[in-house]
Amino acid sequence: MSEVEMGRPVSEWAKMPVDWIRAGELVNFADESYSVKSMWLKEDKSARNACISSLKLYLALCCRADFITGNASVTYEELIRLTGLSRPTVAKALTRLEVEGLIQRKAQALRKGSSILICGWLESKSWAKIPKRWLYDGSFGAKILMLTEFNFSRASLSALKVYIALLAYRDSNRGGIAMLSYDRLALITGVKRHHIADAITRLYDLRMISFRQGDFSEASDFSRTNRYLVRGLGVRWTKADEFEIPQSSIHKNRPGAADIAAANLFVSTSPKVT
Repeated sequence: MSEVEMGRPVSEWAKMPVDWIRAGELVNFADESYSVKSMWLKEDKSARNACISSLKLYLALCCRADFITGNASVTYEELIRLTGLSRPTVAKALTRLEVEGLIQRKAQALRKGSSILICGWLESKSWAKIPKRWLYDGSFGAKILMLTEFNFSRASLSALKVYIALLAYRDSNRGGIAMLSYDRLALITGVKRHHIADAITRLYDLRMISFRQGDFSEASDFSRTNRYLVRGLGVRWTKADEFEIPQSSIHKNRPGAADIAAANLFVSTSPKVT
């Protein structure tokens, strides 16, 4: 039974294992297939739809999983409500996630629905935060509204994969900001580099991320490392020393005891103005 059905507010965030993402497995969710006839990769809309539904369902399952065990007890009806997907699509997406080694279905009484374990929940060396309440769009409804915004299009698949990558590569040492170049994002996600900008714009328009543009590298005019803030996780931008830094990191710029002592000495020894 979900938090909504139990009458409890939706929690702020959920966990997501990231080892599989950092191992490059997000690339497996591609919308191209090899054509024997042309001996070349071609656009595959069926594969694209399967990838989009699978990734949407994965995020939904992570949001529903028990925080300690990584187990989610769900029914098909609940997954349909959460994601806006049809029953056949949910069934295919579950199979795809199982084939990819991202979930494991466990047998239990039919009346209890499905018992699904998120693989790597306990074994993962690290995990990401999913802004759970933000994806629900602040509502207590039974649908994850933000996920329903991703339709079956190439732009949606690109944006969804980039979003998952940004969740996985948030840096706690930088106040929860992800710093990634377009080239790096393309490598992590498998999204073609010239589609990265459109994916970022889509996420920005959906109010799922905020970003600050980085400077172009002197070595390459095409190598720009931007800073990305995932919205809904309590991190905000603020001005400090003419640079944009996350609010949660501002304490790192406070002067130390030696700096304060030096400043006080300078003030006490400076001639007074009359």
